[in-house]
Amino acid sequence: MSSDDRFFRAAFGRPLVWVGVVWIAVGVVWGVLAIVEPSTFRTIMAVLWLVLGGSMLAVALRGRKRGLGRYQR
Repeated sequence: MSSDDRFFRAAFGRPLVWVGVVWIAVGVVWGVLAIVEPSTFRTIMAVLWLVLGGSMLAVALRGRKRGLGRYQR
């Protein structure tokens, strides 16, 4: 396991793909709220949820591809 893998595992654990998708969906909802009623807080929350959700999804898909984490063979 490379140092990158260790960092991502320490930061995000062993997420499932659907967890990353749900976090991205929450980010999209915050984004819609930020567009409907502009607010710095809503924009920051949308960006935060989208970045974290995208990171979780990337870690889950990488683990799935390599057979790591929750997707061990």
